[in-house]
Amino acid sequence: MSDPVVTAEPYVRWDAEAQAHVVTGHEEALAVLRGDGWSSDPRDNPLAPPELRDAPPGLLLFMNAPEHTRLRGFLSPAFTPRAIEGLRPRIATIVEAVLDGLDGPDADVLADVGQIVPLAVIAELLDAGTDGAELFLRCTPDLFRFLEIGASAEDLRRATEAATELSLFLTPLIAERVAMPGPDLISAMLAVPDGPSIAEVYATCLLLLTAGHETTANLIANGTHAVLTTPGGRAALLADPDRAVAEIVRLEGSVKLIGRTATADHLLDGHRVAAGEFVLLRLDEIARDPRLRADPQRRDLGRDPGQSLAFGAGAHFCLGHALALVETTETLVRLFTRFPALRLAGAVQPLDSSTFHRLRSLPVSLY
Repeated sequence: MSDPVVTAEPYVRWDAEAQAHVVTGHEEALAVLRGDGWSSDPRDNPLAPPELRDAPPGLLLFMNAPEHTRLRGFLSPAFTPRAIEGLRPRIATIVEAVLDGLDGPDADVLADVGQIVPLAVIAELLDAGTDGAELFLRCTPDLFRFLEIGASAEDLRRATEAATELSLFLTPLIAERVAMPGPDLISAMLAVPDGPSIAEVYATCLLLLTAGHETTANLIANGTHAVLTTPGGRAALLADPDRAVAEIVRLEGSVKLIGRTATADHLLDGHRVAAGEFVLLRLDEIARDPRLRADPQRRDLGRDPGQSLAFGAGAHFCLGHALALVETTETLVRLFTRFPALRLAGAVQPLDSSTFHRLRSLPVSLY
């Protein structure tokens, strides 16, 4: 008698509830992210709510070629790994100052560290001052709602209001840099010959605050939790921080879903996707594709994590990935070095989100 035939789960499937094709395989996701015939513009997405059309124009995440290619070309030099490495000493100083502010014995790593470090870095990049930093801290949680797949009308209303409030601060700041350039990122963008328009500079500032703040804050909190709950995690982190953070990014990355709309017919893993249909890439499941590595579910902070799509791929590969990695690595290493007895001090609950891996808080005891 022959052995029963075991049919593997497909890496692309139709989800009737979401009205979208769901991709859970690494190879199939790469075909979407690196291939032609896919759109990031929510105006092409038949499932996008009308309110999403109120998103600020010129937002890089929502652009397609050739406009995306043109704008990204202006911004890329400021975010290369080499350029970000030059910021590492200043980022380390910011992290130490934030840790100095923990007066213990207890703290919330998300609110007291994760939220503060990337915000302070962005405020310095934009030279926004204390008033700007305080405004950013208040507005970015609502602004972040723009990126939630399946955001409600209320989410989008609050995101639009946050963008409006930020524009009241950023618009005169940008005008000031037009008249009196400085050593900041806004001045650098404005100085590019035939570079981004004023509207695109403004949208890029919003992008930094949207994608560059909350995602890194969540990654710092997720990473701290991962180190604390992984046997030998602290030693592995301090022995090889880059490798440990890469494994954290693979399994605990801030983004769970990426969406694309087909602008042509496609065949993925034998599954037909018609033009005009929406595709959801499940990064949390793709990270666990058994074709990539042995024991993909296991978190091992000492191993080479291999390939990862945590920061996307292709034309929309995360522009700020190097900045997020440096901020996260510097924060985790200094946190666990400064507080060798750091431990969890309460229940940890995820924040309800279809799109992002977020915690409500991360209570810890420092001593």
